[in-house]
Amino acid sequence: MKKNAIVTIDETTARVTKAFQKQARIFGTEEYKTWKAYRQDFPKAQMVTKTIKKNMELFISVNKPELLDKFESEKKSAKAQENPYRAVLAWFLEQFPNYDDYKKFFEDKDKTAATPAEGSTAAEEEAPAENVEFDKAS
Repeated sequence: MKKNAIVTIDETTARVTKAFQKQARIFGTEEYKTWKAYRQDFPKAQMVTKTIKKNMELFISVNKPELLDKFESEKKSAKAQENPYRAVLAWFLEQFPNYDDYKKFFEDKDKTAATPAEGSTAAEEEAPAENVEFDKAS
């Protein structure tokens, strides 16, 4: 995200960087002027900043719970960095170098699951398979 970028989430929420948020509160800055113009289009808009996603924490807790304390430590020390998210992400990817392969596996699996099997109808794919009883032919 660029320093002066505002990403519209909905009519009441706009995502900005922490640097933008800080500068937008200072009268006369470019960020202040940009935010003022944005509020003319969306008068009820509030700024929200990007935070470190819970996905990383969840992934660590499932795959290597012993790293949770180190993860929290990395988040705290990263606050001194210009871009804390990137600092923590770099540490995360160092700990889990195959994380992208892991995501691709589940994305591919989701695509496969969304595609009906050859020769089946959509109703067959959506029909629940549990509690089905068959009559035995004697």
